Amino acid sequence: MDFVKVWESKWEDALKLWSDYVKLSPARFLFSEQEEKTEGLTSSFAAIRLKDHRVLLSVNQIKSYHLEDFALEILGHEIGHHVYCPGDLADQAKLVYISNIAMPRLNHLTPMIVNIYEDLFINDHLKRQNHLRMEEVYLKLGKQKDPFWNFYMRTYELLWALPTGTLTEGTLSDQIQSDAALVSRMIRNFPNDWAKGMFDFASICFPYFFEGEKESESNQLKSLLDTLDAGKGMSPPSGLSEVEISSELFPLEGVTGSKNSLSPSDYSSICKSMGIDADISEITYRYYKDKALPYLVPFPERRTSGAKEEILEGNELWEPGSPIEKINWLESTIKSPVIIPGYTTVEDVYGETSSNEIMVNPIDLDLFVDCSGSMPNPQQDLSYLTLAGAIIALSALKTGSSVRVTLWSGEREFLTTDGFIQNEKEILKVLTGYFGGGTCFPLELLEDEYKEPPKRKRHILVISDDGIDTMFTQNYPRDPRTIVKNALEQAQGGGSMVLQLYQPNHNPVVKELEQSGWDIYPIQNWTDLLQFSKDFVEKNYVRNQTLY
Repeated sequence: MDFVKVWESKWEDALKLWSDYVKLSPARFLFSEQEEKTEGLTSSFAAIRLKDHRVLLSVNQIKSYHLEDFALEILGHEIGHHVYCPGDLADQAKLVYISNIAMPRLNHLTPMIVNIYEDLFINDHLKRQNHLRMEEVYLKLGKQKDPFWNFYMRTYELLWALPTGTLTEGTLSDQIQSDAALVSRMIRNFPNDWAKGMFDFASICFPYFFEGEKESESNQLKSLLDTLDAGKGMSPPSGLSEVEISSELFPLEGVTGSKNSLSPSDYSSICKSMGIDADISEITYRYYKDKALPYLVPFPERRTSGAKEEILEGNELWEPGSPIEKINWLESTIKSPVIIPGYTTVEDVYGETSSNEIMVNPIDLDLFVDCSGSMPNPQQDLSYLTLAGAIIALSALKTGSSVRVTLWSGEREFLTTDGFIQNEKEILKVLTGYFGGGTCFPLELLEDEYKEPPKRKRHILVISDDGIDTMFTQNYPRDPRTIVKNALEQAQGGGSMVLQLYQPNHNPVVKELEQSGWDIYPIQNWTDLLQFSKDFVEKNYVRNQTLY
């Protein structure tokens, strides 16, 4: 175990390989299999953890590969993952997604491919910039005849001008030679923008695993995989609603050369690949929040004049019976050195002037989103209903409004927030849920909530399709029309319905709702909801800032 102290003493030197200003907690050495299991370090002798920016090292595995003399090489490599490639969870996620696109049916291998790709950049930097013995580390791991391993090692031979056979084993095929040449140029061309080469690298790797549909059994390869669970213990990353995919070698129309929009299932798969153990509601919440942020718009607010301001106009005689704290002692003393209550005492006199202060009173949002079987599942595919709801709800929260969200499907089948709240996470977790059952609008929620006017005005917004007619056609013990009319009147902030209607002009319930005061927004498809979410606020509130 003596080498551990040596490695600990070289930690600062390893940090300086990247910069004099890099600060990370010292590497953690694991001395037993139980410690390795607890930390999730199984097949590899080193790993990183982005949650606490730690480097983990297996003492036993380092000894088994006889790597005790390579402190700077290994420590510098692991630090490189933290400060260079990938650097953070969002960049790691982008690389995983791009690799998934390039390797259909083999997505379970993409974390490994991403790891190998990142290692190429880090090792090439350490070899060329710091002249470390990176090739000797691989020699310690040993040669083998595995085609993928030889392709990987041949790439290093070309990068570092090593003779053929230094790291490779046996006669190399023309395909391996060609692939290694392409990748070596790729590493040199994109040293600071490695996302540009990820698709091409994964596409080159794909045949090595697809032809036999078998994962490489190489222990050497597995011992190098130090970023597989880099996201363990972390929340899903943000900033991944769209990822740009570039390709010089394998351009695919509609895939490369443009920004790809991730689906919720893509996002969930990426999180799983990085070791993020989050439930589906947490992942879906983060996904729709990211999708909504670029579209946020101002929300309705009531602007009123502030309270009148007092202005000092002078003094008058203070008489007994008036509160003693009103006496202006300074002015009274100036008037007469001898204080005689009721004769020499004075008090201040104030008038009123208009206030320049504007009091903002946000209008709360009561949002009802149809979640019946005719609607998409927001946890699997992009749901424009959910996205529009997220845009409007988050816009409301920005101005201080409170929001109640209700997902509704069949009879007595609904999910709602705990009243009107300002917790965006709880709001979006309800909004991103799914029932997929029948259709029956929850009249009981309107009836119970609007028995009397709320303290602040509210706007009721309903997103649905032709199923909105269940608002009046369901078998309810009291008159639905009276309940709906009363809710609209008591809310005092208006009501809107955005509806995908098959026959907009032939739905008697919709016509009746419009005549009774509801603003009806018919749409042709769910993508129109994005435009609606912006027009909705612009039409009703931004042009008319003062509401009465």
